[in-house]
Amino acid sequence: MESVWREIELRPGLRVSSFESTPSSDFSFSYQKKNSYLDFGFFLEGAIVNNLYETTTGAHRLENFAGYGGLGFFRELSGMVESAAQVKARIIHLHISPELLYELLVEDIHAVHDDLKNLLENKSDQDFFLHHTMDPIVHAAANELFYALSGGQCSRMYLEGKALELIGLQVMKLESYSGVHNTILTPREVEQIRDVQEHLKENFDVPPSMAELSKAHMMSISKIQSGFQELFGMSVFGFLKEYKLRKARMFFEDGDMNVSEVAWALGYTNLSHFSAAYKKRYGVLPKQFLNSVRERRTAVSACGCF
Repeated sequence: MESVWREIELRPGLRVSSFESTPSSDFSFSYQKKNSYLDFGFFLEGAIVNNLYETTTGAHRLENFAGYGGLGFFRELSGMVESAAQVKARIIHLHISPELLYELLVEDIHAVHDDLKNLLENKSDQDFFLHHTMDPIVHAAANELFYALSGGQCSRMYLEGKALELIGLQVMKLESYSGVHNTILTPREVEQIRDVQEHLKENFDVPPSMAELSKAHMMSISKIQSGFQELFGMSVFGFLKEYKLRKARMFFEDGDMNVSEVAWALGYTNLSHFSAAYKKRYGVLPKQFLNSVRERRTAVSACGCF
């Protein structure tokens, strides 16, 4: 597969770009640029290393894997990107001016991460970078925007709406991750809860029991439950259900699996239960959604968009 780079200006001060590639051999490239935009990055598939050589915060080696995200602002930067052969990579970036983001967030500025807030309010001229694992809701929203952009059939208004939704989700999630507002968790417990989350994501099709999670991560069941409520705003069961349904939508968007295959891949043993859960979450039966995805892809292929 050849590398595909797409970029669209959605409105003055807001751009979206995506990158998709499966290199036949190891590759790397260097870059150097001046910048006046905030960059929200979402790594959806694969692995890419970004070596930042010269920034005002020093040198950084960022190892990005599927499920990682970042928010950065560097007025000047240079570095080198590296990727291994035969590893498919999918990435989407949102580039937004500080002035526009401040205008959008002015009513909620109190809830914004301190580094971002200081930049938007012109209280600091320091560059910054936040690197983190993505919340499953953010990951799914990023995938939706990626496929909408790559499909070519969506209007700019739709793309702009999805981009703003994704920025809004990410800004709020970044603050919830910081754990600075009346937290009842210690830094060590926050790390443990995130490890539990990763454990569930890696075994979503055959999830461990609460007792198994408690033993594996040396936390009480009640602490895990309260930790999930604090960090992610939902119970462990709620998180797992939401993650699986978002995963189902991603599988359908890929267009390679039928409803039964998706249900089995997610660990559902009863197709009716899966269909009911999907309809409750998205307002449409999975079969209907899959048909609409396939019809859309056929229409896009026929018109040769993108």
